Order: sequence, then C-alpha cells, then structure tokens
Amino acid sequence: MKPIFRLPLNSPLATAVSEEEELLPLRVPAGWNVIYNTLHARRLPDGRVETYDSEDLYWARTVAPPCLTAQKVAEEGELWAREINIDAGWYNHFYRVVVLDPDWDHQRASYIVVLSIPSGS
Repeated sequence: MKPIFRLPLNSPLATAVSEEEELLPLRVPAGWNVIYNTLHARRLPDGRVETYDSEDLYWARTVAPPCLTAQKVAEEGELWAREINIDAGWYNHFYRVVVLDPDWDHQRASYIVVLSIPSGS
C-alpha cells in the first residue's frame, strides 16, 4: 500500500510506534465502544512514521450508561438511550469523519480533512 501521511519525528504519537506495522495507540474516552480500528502505522528507518489507507479505518459507538434502565429512559426521555456513531475513512486524497445519530440514514455532521502529501512519497 502507498503511505497516506507521515508523522514528524518528535511527535508524541510517532514515539509510540515501532518498526513493525501495528495499530496506532488511541485514547478512547469512557462511554465509547470501538467497533473496529484499522489505523495501522510503522516507524521508518529515518524515524518518521507512515500510515496506510482504507475507507474503513475506524468506527466507534456510544455505550449506554450502566445505570440506564427502561424506567430511566421513560422518565428522562430517549436522549439517555441515543446511540451516536463515529465513522472515519480515507478516500483517495482526504480523510472523512462522519457523525451518525443513530445510523447512516441520519448523518448529523461530516468533516473532510485534506492532507498535503509531499511529491515522491
């Protein structure tokens, strides 16, 4: 696969990656469940880190609070039980992150991040 970007040498994330291709270390906040994560990277001999592309990089979903009961939902409303999803992928020249509330038929936000890839990479 062709690398999609490289991290700077002294980046905190770059220092956490080894020479073997592996998953990037992520900090996932409490209340979120990672459905899948394919954010792989490896450290190059010169110290830089490169990652690879996929339209299916990351998907996470909110987790209902442990104290949630049917009675709580009835009293407080469905906001407590709402399921929010975050989907991220690489689409040839940009990352796309989509917030789904609760599914693909209900996209609440979509963000595109375009990266500048140096020529010759």
